[in-house]
Amino acid sequence: MASEAGGPVRRRALVVGCGMAGCAAAWWLAHEGWEVVLVDKEVEPYPSSYLLQLDAQATRVLRLMGGEEIIDQVTFAAPAMSVRWGTRKVRELKIDGDGEWRLARRSVLLSRLFAHLPATVHKRLGLGLEALEHRSDDVLARFSDGSTESFDMVVGADGLHSTVRRLTLASEAHSVYRNGLTHVWINADAPLPDGRAVIASREGMLSLIYPFLDTGQTSVMAVVPVPASARPDEPMLVERVCDMVERLGPDLRAVAAAARQSADTKLTRFSQVRLPRWYTRRVVLLGDSAHCIDPVSGMGAHASLPGAKVLAESLRDTDDVTLAFARFEAEVRPFARTAQSITARTVEFSTRAEGRSRVATLAGGVGDLLATIPATLTRRSNRRQAALRS
Repeated sequence: MASEAGGPVRRRALVVGCGMAGCAAAWWLAHEGWEVVLVDKEVEPYPSSYLLQLDAQATRVLRLMGGEEIIDQVTFAAPAMSVRWGTRKVRELKIDGDGEWRLARRSVLLSRLFAHLPATVHKRLGLGLEALEHRSDDVLARFSDGSTESFDMVVGADGLHSTVRRLTLASEAHSVYRNGLTHVWINADAPLPDGRAVIASREGMLSLIYPFLDTGQTSVMAVVPVPASARPDEPMLVERVCDMVERLGPDLRAVAAAARQSADTKLTRFSQVRLPRWYTRRVVLLGDSAHCIDPVSGMGAHASLPGAKVLAESLRDTDDVTLAFARFEAEVRPFARTAQSITARTVEFSTRAEGRSRVATLAGGVGDLLATIPATLTRRSNRRQAALRS
């Protein structure tokens, strides 16, 4: 794109939300030559100290962003795992760790990623988005301080409770899938005995127990059925999860005891964002705001880091942002849909959420997976054709 004087015109992008998806989008767009404004309604957006997981592809993308030092300093290798199940007697399967997968404290990793952004990115914390107005050649954004600015494109990377999604595509009530399951999060001041993570399906709960290797603490997260009509009782649910952890084996009794004493607990609801489309005109959703897979999947970083790279690259060779958004969605949606299906069916099978039949859950999962095959094949065919043209 060129100005009337013949010089290049930098296209302006507004990125809403400075979590992992927002920071990654800001970095990649700046890398591709966009003028980027990054806003977040929170003054301090990284309060949580819970764990994030980076799979091999997310780690690779972070390295491409120049984040080698971040990986070395604030992440640690995902540990080996013990998978446990059984109604009366606990059975166990041990799985070796994968050095390409990394774990990190959410608050520490995101703070470092935010600090890693190029100086050219305009960062504005404590500034909320109030409205978006589509115009013929741009989008006018109105902010919580009363100011307005125009942009060539808006990226909604503002998570599960996305303001951008609500303003442009769908309300939360019409876009978020819930199934009556609640996450119980506990940070316990006790180490896992051998540093091996534990994944357990037992007593109508699915639990993920991971070590904080930097502090000797343990993260306990359990998915528990709670009737939609009932108000979750946090102390009761924490106690129930601790009872279950204690019964997983003698090696976890100290973790269960520490979890009972923990003041660092919270509840969240199982949630997946399911939309027929992730974009409209000059606005696109990225990461959890587009397709939240749910934290229990451990796939949030995968959906955010590679997704931001794909979005920026889709915008590289065209001034038609809507066409670029369509290319981005076609590339990322098959993964998101499959990950959502696997995650939902796994937790619903393990917990029998809302009285679902396990046979029906498995059958539904197979149907979901079959539905992704045509899109996956089309995407691979498009890649081959692009490779032949290049």
